[in-house]
Amino acid sequence: MADQQPDTRGDVVDERGVLITAEGRARMRQKMDEIRNRWTPEQREERRQALLARLDAA
Repeated sequence: MADQQPDTRGDVVDERGVLITAEGRARMRQKMDEIRNRWTPEQREERRQALLARLDAA
């Protein structure tokens, strides 16, 4: 989220042995913010209701 403190950790290796870079975390955080901001809360609720209606109809 854009309002969080910046990530000050450097590169780390996770439990699987995968290298996670600070740059990669920043890129992913930016992508998640873009996805989160794609729709308004009202649009998300409309989409949720439409999905529930489709599930109920199945």
